[in-house]
Amino acid sequence: MKILQIIPYFCFGGAETMCENLCYALIGQGHDVTVVSLYGEKTPISRRMEEAGVKIRYLDKKLGLDLSMVPKLHRIMREEKPDVVHTHLDVIKYAVAAAFLAGVPKCVHTVHNVAEKEAEGKTQRKINGFYFRRGWSVPVALSPEVQSSIVAFYGLKKERVPVAYNGVDLSRCNPKENYSGGENFHILHIGRFNEQKNHGMLLRVFRKLALENPDLRLDLLGDGELRQEMERLAEDLGIKGKVSFLGAQSNVYPYLHEADLFLLPSRYEGMPMTLIEAMGTGLPIVATAVGGVPDMLQNGVDGFTVPCEEGAVVGACEALMGNEALREKLGRAARKNADRFSAETMGKRYLEIYAE
Repeated sequence: MKILQIIPYFCFGGAETMCENLCYALIGQGHDVTVVSLYGEKTPISRRMEEAGVKIRYLDKKLGLDLSMVPKLHRIMREEKPDVVHTHLDVIKYAVAAAFLAGVPKCVHTVHNVAEKEAEGKTQRKINGFYFRRGWSVPVALSPEVQSSIVAFYGLKKERVPVAYNGVDLSRCNPKENYSGGENFHILHIGRFNEQKNHGMLLRVFRKLALENPDLRLDLLGDGELRQEMERLAEDLGIKGKVSFLGAQSNVYPYLHEADLFLLPSRYEGMPMTLIEAMGTGLPIVATAVGGVPDMLQNGVDGFTVPCEEGAVVGACEALMGNEALREKLGRAARKNADRFSAETMGKRYLEIYAE
């Protein structure tokens, strides 16, 4: 099968990581995959993909609405002759129109978040709804919770919204064996510095925990528009010396292996890739019960899923920090249950959707 994956560009984010992993899985299962990046910028992820043999075609999109993307994508589709076009994020508004003109049999669009958050702005939502309701593009949900949001938001029938869990290459995870916590207990968070990831609450939670645990450390991986604001907040809260802002990292697995607890206090989510990576590492996890997170973790079995409230997050962290046996129990269960979210399984599921 010839598959064309289209994405804005490969910054460090969940959608970009998912697309990368899916490409590897599809190629590994014998299919022909070409990727289109709307922007010309090469990134560590795109370079890594090219080194792995993935064909990427770069366009020269301008910031904002750029209608020249439609004829440019149309030309690529005429050249590549894909059996299916798979879109991510806001490229759907260009790619589906181009695919229609090129006579591509079907488009698939992964909805990477709950529906009302994934499509930014009224215009994007109208375009998405138009394509979905007419069957020009099939919306794929990352979890049953995301599926429900798509059905309600766009007025679709449930059977028209298939579910495909995100997946990662679990062989890259370095399983945790030591749950003692050591002298300096490390909490880890990975995510873009934006409103969704809720870094402000994360820092306030850490401050409360650090009052009773002076050797506590917090590592933050990621970049984004709110990073400088959060650095100032850490200073205002008096925890600057205990928090490390480490930026975007092309390889997060060593940081996951060295951490003692993974914290994800998001306001909303689809199906976070970082959570799968933490599960694959066998980390004890505290995450807010938003979006697809409760579909991934069973509270008290392979992690703690709690309301998006400071007190609830603090309480769950304290329970794990004070109990090595509990950390090991939840961490090992998370590692075992991560098998549901392998890249190979994700690839097979998308092939089923493409075939339909």
